Amino acid sequence: MANSPVRLLDLMRQTEDPHVINLAAGIPSSDFLPLEALKTALEGEIQSRAREMFSYHRPEGAALLREAIRDYLAARGIGVNAEEVLVTTGCSGALSSLINTVLKKGDTVVCEAPAYYGQLELLRAVGVKFRSVATAVGQEPDLAKWARALRAKPKPKLLVVTSTLSNPSGATIREEWRPKMVELCRKAGVPILEDDIYGDLLGRARPRPLRAYDDGGTVLYVTSFSKTVAPGLRIGFALPGKWMEAAADHQCRQSIHGAVPPEYLTAAFLRSGRMDGHLEMLRSVYGKRRELAGGILARELPEGFRADDPAGGYMLWVRGGRPGLMDEVSKKCIERGVAVVGGGIFFAASPKEACFRLNCARATPEDLARGVGIFCEVLTSAVARTGGRKSRT
Repeated sequence: MANSPVRLLDLMRQTEDPHVINLAAGIPSSDFLPLEALKTALEGEIQSRAREMFSYHRPEGAALLREAIRDYLAARGIGVNAEEVLVTTGCSGALSSLINTVLKKGDTVVCEAPAYYGQLELLRAVGVKFRSVATAVGQEPDLAKWARALRAKPKPKLLVVTSTLSNPSGATIREEWRPKMVELCRKAGVPILEDDIYGDLLGRARPRPLRAYDDGGTVLYVTSFSKTVAPGLRIGFALPGKWMEAAADHQCRQSIHGAVPPEYLTAAFLRSGRMDGHLEMLRSVYGKRRELAGGILARELPEGFRADDPAGGYMLWVRGGRPGLMDEVSKKCIERGVAVVGGGIFFAASPKEACFRLNCARATPEDLARGVGIFCEVLTSAVARTGGRKSRT
């Protein structure tokens, strides 16, 4: 529920428990890290740039990495100079820097429902008021719904959206709506904070980011390489646009700058030309994992529940039935060695139906099948015991 005691901290602490099949935390598998490429890149950087790697540098990030990110973005339709890139500690660091730069206590924010709980935690810490727009795979809101949220009083200070493979719903804003959405916000005078962390996992046909339709005056852009290259690098970045100086100042006061060796290592990996092949492999593997879990869910979910297939990424969003089922099912699952997260934490206000996010990437195929099967058994038992069914949607 909206006031659930489950926190990002709690989910991350579960990640290394060997006795739990973890379908809860939205983290990728360590089995598919590009270790050889990273090892080669690290050795080369130490040989040629060791002194720079272990020294202080600019708060905005290493120049080599900012230049590599510029080229990475150009291939995705975003044209920027390296000086417009702010390197951060993961996507969470980018979100934190921009949220704390743009917002203050009492501001109104338009966001998705459901939305990434890490975003909601950061926004709640500032003390904002939420105005939500409901979204789901196959039920992405049209521009009229966003327009109504922008026009409502009080005027929002920011619109926050994960534009591609939204976490947890998996929804993706249609390509044809993107320039119109940017123009809608530009005319309303409401900036967009675009989180694009899962965009590369959709495929080569992924829509261009919202930032591709803007010059930085309306769209603030954040992402990271945690879901694609290696989460342990903790390399994210932001395009703060006209808020660059304020965001860099905020970040500098917090941490001076990020960890330098991972920045050089990430830059070398991006320059190596191995990113596209690595992404193709991830999309293939995660597609098979989603298919495996989705097949079990299609067969074994109780009536009135559905699993939405986002056609990319590695998470599935299950919904249906009474909201009160979430805590019971999560507790019963962990008693049987399976961690799932009830979807209440992804809403600014209490959801109207039960929902669960399942991570298909972390577990082996065997554990994934077993874990999803246990989840379905527990859910079916809870529904039968409490009469929590709804008609299929």
